[in-house]
Amino acid sequence: MSDGESTTPAPRKRPMYGLPGPTTPQPGDPSASPYGSPAPHGSPAPYGSPAPYGSPAAPGSSSGQDAYAAAGPSDSYVPATGPLPPRPGGPDAPRRRRGLGPLLIGLALLLIIAPVATVGGLVWAFGSLVDDASSGPTVIEGGTGEHEMAANEMLILYVPAEDAADAECTAEGSSSGAITEVPTSGSVTFGDGSQYEQRMGVAATADTTVTISCTGTDAPAFLGPYSLFSVAAPMLIGPVIGIVAGLVGLVLTVVGILLLVRSRRS
Repeated sequence: MSDGESTTPAPRKRPMYGLPGPTTPQPGDPSASPYGSPAPHGSPAPYGSPAPYGSPAAPGSSSGQDAYAAAGPSDSYVPATGPLPPRPGGPDAPRRRRGLGPLLIGLALLLIIAPVATVGGLVWAFGSLVDDASSGPTVIEGGTGEHEMAANEMLILYVPAEDAADAECTAEGSSSGAITEVPTSGSVTFGDGSQYEQRMGVAATADTTVTISCTGTDAPAFLGPYSLFSVAAPMLIGPVIGIVAGLVGLVLTVVGILLLVRSRRS
């Protein structure tokens, strides 16, 4: 053309695929392109330099996508490491032993709670008798005596061991039906060394004056009075709790053993 402009069309820009853009080349500068000088048309590009646009890539050459993949992920991405968690119900999941809880609770009730409740109730019931037993009973001189009793109180009557074979005792209240006689038996050696035989217990249902009369001995004796609730209630409550706890513990133990055996077979 008359204006001196070249009629050759300008080459199209090659896609960079995420690589940094080319810098402005300087004529005659071999380092003008960041990828090196392009290879002649039809010849393979040197390793590390891109092939000319429109020509097939040479074997072993890297394209823009390969360079992006080689650049690696960004620093903010951290891949997860370590073993995979076990799948529910898979072979790696630990088996749950069924029946272990009921078995442990049953053994605790059967071997610990039941004996402690029984023994504790008896100790609590006879705890009030310890001081009197160490000092000895109150002797009724002449074989006959009177004693004031309130409702729900109890006396325990004794006779000397040497007179036990022939001794007979009775108790009467100041009003009809105010007392109740309870037969008892057993040998007792008190803290002072004296030996006695239990003859009976006298329980008052109302406030009364109790008259005690004994034949065949001149020295009957008694312990008390004691509250029926402080003696009889612990004596009943403790063993009852022990029996119930023992039965519940036995049932739980059997159920726990059966469940444990079934879980091991499954």
